[in-house]
Amino acid sequence: MQQKVIEFPGTAEVMPGPSTVAPPSIEPIWTVVDSLSRTLDCIKTMCADTPTGPVRDKLEIERANLVIGLFVARVAAMRMSLGEPAAERAADRIASRG
Repeated sequence: MQQKVIEFPGTAEVMPGPSTVAPPSIEPIWTVVDSLSRTLDCIKTMCADTPTGPVRDKLEIERANLVIGLFVARVAAMRMSLGEPAAERAADRIASRG
């Protein structure tokens, strides 16, 4: 008889357990979405006030990265809210394409 082994992040222990694991909570993803949205708003404001140059270029790069991260987080949240399994793997695939 085979048993699934579940590893818990941050621990060295491996616990045998049933094959069903409770799905992760969607709340941390919404927290990330909220944080990324607020940060993106800040960077947009900073870009509007910063003259063209190396500082603005760095801000624009960070802005683009935040847009991508926000998209991935929203897709993950949407998939989890629909109850699709492997939402994290799907979000990872999307992130790896960029």
